[in-house]
Amino acid sequence: MSFNPTDSGDGILMYGSQNDEGYGDFAALIIKDKHIEFRFDIGSGMATIRSPYAVQSGVWTYVTVNREYREAKLSVNGESFVETKSPGASRTMILNTPLYIGGVDRRKITINKDVGVDRSFRGCISELKVSSVSVNMLKSSIDAANIKDCLISHPNQTIMHTTITTSAPSTQPPTTLHDPCARNPCINGICQSSDVNDYSCTCEYGYVGRNCENVLKQCELLIPCRNGGSCTDLHGSYKCDCRFGYNGQNCEKSAEITYDVAFKGDGWLELDKSVMTHEEEREVLGLEISTNKSNGLIMWHGQTSNNLTPDDYIAVAVVDGYVEYQYNLGSGPAVIRVTAQRVDDGERHRIILKRQGSDGSIELNGEHTESGVSDGLQQTLNARGSVYLGGLPDYEMTYGRYHDGFSGCIYTLEVQDSGAIDIGEKAIKGVNVSPCTSDRTDRSPTRDDLG
Repeated sequence: MSFNPTDSGDGILMYGSQNDEGYGDFAALIIKDKHIEFRFDIGSGMATIRSPYAVQSGVWTYVTVNREYREAKLSVNGESFVETKSPGASRTMILNTPLYIGGVDRRKITINKDVGVDRSFRGCISELKVSSVSVNMLKSSIDAANIKDCLISHPNQTIMHTTITTSAPSTQPPTTLHDPCARNPCINGICQSSDVNDYSCTCEYGYVGRNCENVLKQCELLIPCRNGGSCTDLHGSYKCDCRFGYNGQNCEKSAEITYDVAFKGDGWLELDKSVMTHEEEREVLGLEISTNKSNGLIMWHGQTSNNLTPDDYIAVAVVDGYVEYQYNLGSGPAVIRVTAQRVDDGERHRIILKRQGSDGSIELNGEHTESGVSDGLQQTLNARGSVYLGGLPDYEMTYGRYHDGFSGCIYTLEVQDSGAIDIGEKAIKGVNVSPCTSDRTDRSPTRDDLG
């Protein structure tokens, strides 16, 4: 990519992400503090490459970025590559949004907070190559805003040419434009000329910004969340939390849950407590999961939401990349963690939990087993609340032990000899849950595993 900034401020040169809600995988090429950075996350934590080259306004700069699985490298103006490697074991990147150049459509996209820059690039972009193939940005675009032609000579060319600019309307318009309001810069407001070179916008209610381009209260003005979803205003955007049975950016899609369920770290599913009675002398549970995140609560069964005193509970979670099994019979918890193998690699993992009285064990993928014992003399588990998958409506219910929701898929849940439980049939309510999208033909825990 070649670009020529008109100022020395931060800016987004390129952005793509797994979803438009600011979560999951992403790749971003940015200018931050006058240096070019490439930031990316393939599901196991963000990696950053920063070039030592200082970007100068009015000077053409050429940047090259290469990424292969976990490794990435960055070069500016042909200088030596700066390299880095992403943390964790994830290798592939999932990008489902369009590729945005120069900024994003804030009406549709929430920028991942780890990008560190939310300001659009101001200047000219003349060349874009993807996998060594030149991209005609104008012919390839599916949407655009606030762009115009740049007649700036590129150092590698001998003729004037047209490039794309993503700057906000300039405060120094061409001398041939005597009325800065003639081009209607105020998107949601009224323009007033302060002199021949500048203007100001009086924004309509709910809009802010130099050109009234940002919606301050999108939830109030747009009422975007359908089917009973609840709306939260974000900076220049919004987020819909969808009730059980619906998903999508605006909760516009039906979501039928059967034997598997997916979460994005901000959801939970409440099941009837009859799913786990804990009445058998020997208790066995089976799950199969996949995740790219290093922390998240997979399952919780404790007391009712209005009883926040530490009491009997059972929990399964991913903690620092490892699967953890906790239970408390009333006198102190058993905390059992399998550290022989990480589970935050995006692969499917089988988990078998066993408990007989105060003795418990966890088995991972039929290969690794760890055991533990809870404190005290109690032998029975008295959990009176609902069973939760993927997270909780209030993490105070965990007595401060867990704080993060699960991001990934729970493919199957079995208790005792139940076989795979129809999770949707047992559901009472939930928020931000979806069916898993991968096929279900892979092996799940069997009754022989649970035995």
